[in-house]
Amino acid sequence: MSCRKGDRVTARRQIDGMNVPEVPPGTDGTVVKTTLLGRPKQVQFALQTAWGPKRFVVSVQRGDVTS
Repeated sequence: MSCRKGDRVTARRQIDGMNVPEVPPGTDGTVVKTTLLGRPKQVQFALQTAWGPKRFVVSVQRGDVTS
């Protein structure tokens, strides 16, 4: 899967990390940073939480997102 900065992607599985809300499968995001081969490296997600809308950037690995 090759993509560029600004492309839309979808989470394939639950993504979580330190200081990051859990991203459920099927959530849409925008590619912020890619590897040299064009794979997504960081993706920005926008979620509606109990405290209101939150936007955050998550580092992703192979298989976490699909275009």
